[in-house]
Amino acid sequence: MKNINSKDKKHLLQAINIFGLDHLDPIILAALTSKDPLLLIGDHGTAKSELLNRIAAALKLQHRHYNASLINFDDLLGYPIPNSERTALEYLRTPADLWEAESVFFDELSRCRPEHQNRLFSIIHEKRIQGIALEHLSYRWAAMNPPPSLDDEDEEVSNIYQGSLPLDTALADRFAYIANIPALSDMSLEVRRKLIECGGNVPSEDGVLSTLIETTQNHEKELSHGISEWIIAYVNALINPLREANLAISGRRAVLLVRCIRYIHVACRTLDTECTLNRSAFLAIKWGLPHRAQGIRIRESVLNTIHKLALTIAGEPENSIWHVIRSESNAVRRIVIALKTNIDDIGKIEFSQLVSDAWANLTRPEQFILARNLLPVLTEDRLTSSTYELLLEPIGKVIGFAESKNHEFNIQRSRAGEWDNLLSAVNRLKKTKDKDNLDLGNVLYTLFAVEDERFDPQTLIEINEEWRELFAEAETTRLVA
Repeated sequence: MKNINSKDKKHLLQAINIFGLDHLDPIILAALTSKDPLLLIGDHGTAKSELLNRIAAALKLQHRHYNASLINFDDLLGYPIPNSERTALEYLRTPADLWEAESVFFDELSRCRPEHQNRLFSIIHEKRIQGIALEHLSYRWAAMNPPPSLDDEDEEVSNIYQGSLPLDTALADRFAYIANIPALSDMSLEVRRKLIECGGNVPSEDGVLSTLIETTQNHEKELSHGISEWIIAYVNALINPLREANLAISGRRAVLLVRCIRYIHVACRTLDTECTLNRSAFLAIKWGLPHRAQGIRIRESVLNTIHKLALTIAGEPENSIWHVIRSESNAVRRIVIALKTNIDDIGKIEFSQLVSDAWANLTRPEQFILARNLLPVLTEDRLTSSTYELLLEPIGKVIGFAESKNHEFNIQRSRAGEWDNLLSAVNRLKKTKDKDNLDLGNVLYTLFAVEDERFDPQTLIEINEEWRELFAEAETTRLVA
């Protein structure tokens, strides 16, 4: 085996004069070692095609590069002609057909017509064409421009690439690795200079990539049973949080993620970079989810939260508090369960995330009710400052309303009935002479007069009573413990 120095190990793509993508070295090496399908997404001119073609050249592969938007099926199979007996068709071979290919690259995949996407599906997924195995084919790669985003915030991007369409869900799910390629302007001044100066030079093949792949294959065989079990537990812990973040995955993707974590972990080891399972697992979900190929925005902050939660659950026994919390579908009741738990078992960040998740799924009136019932039972330092501010904001508005000596209400005629219902509900609260109910009356007034919210006062009063009992129970349980 050829010796490779530490510099080579740390810079896989720089070995073929591709600059600015060092962060993708473990991803590319993992894909090359596992031979699972790889999709690159990026703006025009970001060297997606050059990267993949240079890899094929460096590995001395029988390589085919097709433009998926222009491809004809005859380009892949050859030209069909009757056999000599005229009983079946055989294919007249061409230098560009797929039969002897070891690697195939479908460029502009998102501009491919739907019927052609379906034909490419079996090649990418099964390494078959027309049901016939492509016996020499190992690597299936593709590239595309960013598709129109389903998120309005990405409207600017979708206006640039109107011809780039989201991939079919099933096709996107066949790619194990889906990596974004940064634009030139996103790179540092030093990296841009290096790219401009040397990026156009194709280096001579010196065996670096082949050696790195061989080393990574050996590392993968050495992974312990304990590491494999942890990876499975981690991926299992991802399922529900991903679904709740509208990033649900299939069973196939779960299996692929296990493979991705394994190969990224050993690729990091080969490249002599940080190779904790923690980091490898995060890289796998960052570059191993198919949604961005479908125009679904994936926020890294959301992935971080999901990752930390999965780290907490992975390897825990079935009766772990996190299993109990995640099995509860009601977000407010999750907070209550967490409140009953020792602060050492659920840290400040994790507890704050539970509160933030619940907050995001509540109506504005319900947020007021949550704040007034949760804050009084937080006798320990359990929330981050930003989450405290979230809860304190509505309380501040209620206090401001209550302390004001004069209140002027301009009630639209269309809301006169709502105002009458509100007055009746507040009067009933006053008759109880309970201080908490009197404070609740100010909450109802604030929601109507300050927040201009439409709500049923009696429903909100019932929610308040339910949550007050839940949080009181949590406080009592914690004190007894």
